[in-house]
Amino acid sequence: MQRISTRLTAHAALVAALLATGAAPFAVQAAPDHHSRAEAECRNCGTVVSNHSYKREAERGSGVGAVGGAVVGGLLGNQVGSGRGRTLATVAGAVGGAYGGNRIERNVNAVTYTDVRVRMATGGYRTFTERGAARFQNGEHVRVLNGRLVR
Repeated sequence: MQRISTRLTAHAALVAALLATGAAPFAVQAAPDHHSRAEAECRNCGTVVSNHSYKREAERGSGVGAVGGAVVGGLLGNQVGSGRGRTLATVAGAVGGAYGGNRIERNVNAVTYTDVRVRMATGGYRTFTERGAARFQNGEHVRVLNGRLVR
């Protein structure tokens, strides 16, 4: 009986020595930490703070608007005055019509863009420019995937 008691005391002393040397923290450190992985996955998460949609006109027209405008402007200018005045009015109408036709064509081919400002989970702010109308509402939770916003 005394032998069993001595063994139990030896085992208890061994466990106490292991705990005192720090073996227990190694066991705790070896356990997987699911919380840090979830936080790392959410570094690309955020909340939409604002949306701003705007139209950007085309860089340049195809020329159809300018040609059409020049023809219409020239015809209208030709209806004014006589002699050199008529010639000057025709040229001015053609130039003005070409400019106006080009501007109209560029506005017709304008593209809508939306700037989406997002407060990231890490605390910073990022702005994403997307083509088209706003897809996200203020306060909506989003994630950045390959440089684009997704729900």
